[in-house]
Parts: sequence; C-alpha cells; structure tokens
Amino acid sequence: MHIRIISELPQLRKLLTDLERLEAHAVSAPALMSVPVLDQWSRTHRQTDCLEGKVEGHPYIPDGDKVLTSDIYAHVHDEDEHFVRTLNGWYRLGTEWKGERL
Repeated sequence: MHIRIISELPQLRKLLTDLERLEAHAVSAPALMSVPVLDQWSRTHRQTDCLEGKVEGHPYIPDGDKVLTSDIYAHVHDEDEHFVRTLNGWYRLGTEWKGERL
C-alpha cells in the first residue's frame, strides 16, 4: 500500500488541538495577546489542491452532479484503487478526466 500524507500533519494536529480548546471554551483574549498582529487586513482567497468531478453515492448530492471537493490531505493507493481524504471526507477515485474541464 502506498500512502501520501501532506507534510502539514503536525500543523493540522495543532489546529485540531486549538479547535478543541475553543469548543471547550478554554481560550480567552488574555491568553492570545502574545500572538502576532495582522494590521490593515482584508479577506482574500488562494488556490489549494482539490478535485472536481461527477459524484456517485454521496449522502447529500445526487449522482452525476459536478462537485468541487474540499482541500486534499491524503492520497491512498491500495490494490489498484485510489482514495483521497479531503477536509470533509473520503472519496474513491474513478477514471481520471483527460479532456477539458467539466
């Protein structure tokens, strides 16, 4: 089995810990006063690795609908099958689209 996990695994563990602390109400403004300041900020966007394709067997999206996945965090190749773990869940990969974008 070949598994590729993104190099940000330690950062993701730290993120999970911080989110769990937030959920437990264990974070306060005084505890965050030493973090870096972001001044003159605005919202923007950036590209991240994800997949798009036609979905089948999704619990909420009808078969054949085009989807754009969340960020990819892992790719697993096992017994001639390929799977990806996105931020929101797992996908088993079917045939790769070789034409123009869907």
